[in-house]
Amino acid sequence: MVDAAAGAEPAPLPGSPRCPRPARIGTAELGGEDAVIAVATTADAVEGSGASDGALAQALAAAAAGADLVELRLDLLAPPAEGPAPTDSAAPAAPAALAAFWHEAILSLAAHLAPTGTPLLATARSQREGGDAALGPREHAEALGELIALQADCRGERPIADALDVELSAEALPALARRAHEAGIAVVASSHDFTATPPEGEMLARLARMEAGGADCAKIAVMPRCEEDVARALDVAARARASLSIPVAVISMGERGQRSRLEGWRYGSALTFATVSADPAAASAPGQSTIATLLSHRDRANSTAKPGGSPQAG
Repeated sequence: MVDAAAGAEPAPLPGSPRCPRPARIGTAELGGEDAVIAVATTADAVEGSGASDGALAQALAAAAAGADLVELRLDLLAPPAEGPAPTDSAAPAAPAALAAFWHEAILSLAAHLAPTGTPLLATARSQREGGDAALGPREHAEALGELIALQADCRGERPIADALDVELSAEALPALARRAHEAGIAVVASSHDFTATPPEGEMLARLARMEAGGADCAKIAVMPRCEEDVARALDVAARARASLSIPVAVISMGERGQRSRLEGWRYGSALTFATVSADPAAASAPGQSTIATLLSHRDRANSTAKPGGSPQAG
């Protein structure tokens, strides 16, 4: 970014203007003037046992700490001992049984979060994308489809998920996005690379495929090997925000990529993830800052924003 001429106001970065098609996830607006801060659960049970907090306690703590969005990591939840094994993708009944288990977890968290006004994003991260769900693309898509159907049946009667994460690698985004939208559920399409930062053209192509597939928000998270990788990821955020209609989230993971979590909004990244605790074990992905740090950073950014407009480059 070249400095503005002396006496002139600094020009906005390419991603700074309001997104043409902001996404509503409950009370959270992705692609507006503020980055949305999400906190993910990391527990293996909805209810905690002993000194261990369950996903419900983690979600309520995140809401109390000021999270704009809570992500329920369905893939990290362990099923009851007598129930079906969620990782047995070879069993024909596994996707349906797994969806039923996930559905009950969502209903429990959604009901408790409803009074706080904090929206819920449901995510079943596959092992191929760094999660615990050992499902192939076909089984994963089938499980998500079953989950959407169960959620649709409860719509209007009980609180359900406000949004669903759909991995691009499941190769079923258009169909799942259509079904989710019919059920009143927004879709965050995602792609993860925990080993490297792909070429810019590849990252931009993935984000464009997400928009074409019907996603409400396109998210990509990559691992940097050097500072140049972080800069490339931020450049992708700016270019995608300038060329796509839907909001984008581009995250460079790990300690080296923390700049993308703190400064990504300047480049048009609409969503970032934080932890409530400073304990590294509380993070759902490497390099997450605490929500207190991100909220403080956002507040400072807003205090220097151009009145009536988007934050400007400093």
